[in-house]
Amino acid sequence: MRNYNESPGEKVKMEVRIVQLNSQPALSISVTCTFAELGNKFGEIYSEIGAYIKSNSIKAAGYPFGIYHSFSPEKIELEAGIPVEAGAAGEGRIKTMQTYGGKAANGTFTGHYDKLKEAWQLFAKLVDDEKHELNGPCFEVYVTDPEEEPDSSKWITELYTPVK
Repeated sequence: MRNYNESPGEKVKMEVRIVQLNSQPALSISVTCTFAELGNKFGEIYSEIGAYIKSNSIKAAGYPFGIYHSFSPEKIELEAGIPVEAGAAGEGRIKTMQTYGGKAANGTFTGHYDKLKEAWQLFAKLVDDEKHELNGPCFEVYVTDPEEEPDSSKWITELYTPVK
């Protein structure tokens, strides 16, 4: 099932498809923050997990992600992490977890992170238009590393929401 739409005035394009995801081990950190703090929290979390992975010779096994357990302008319960090889263990506030496995709606956004709000709004509308029943917290997967690709118009972020 595919939909295509464009948000008015924002030029955010989105195609939604249903995919089957496989769960995989990951290391993550959970925090509560405001919307204004979100970018800094992601940077802090990925730096901490990245240093831990390097110092413990753990192999990353996928792209960084962010899970939104709850989201409002005043309070966001965020879990961010990096998929890793099986058997890796966390320490301190770095926890071992399993990423979501199952049926999900997926949309791909290309562009700067400051347009993610518009991308999520369009994605949510398209998922709702198709009458999908949500089945868990929404999450993002950051395919492009901004340190490796300085042109933000080429940054790829995958949006997901588990569905029944």
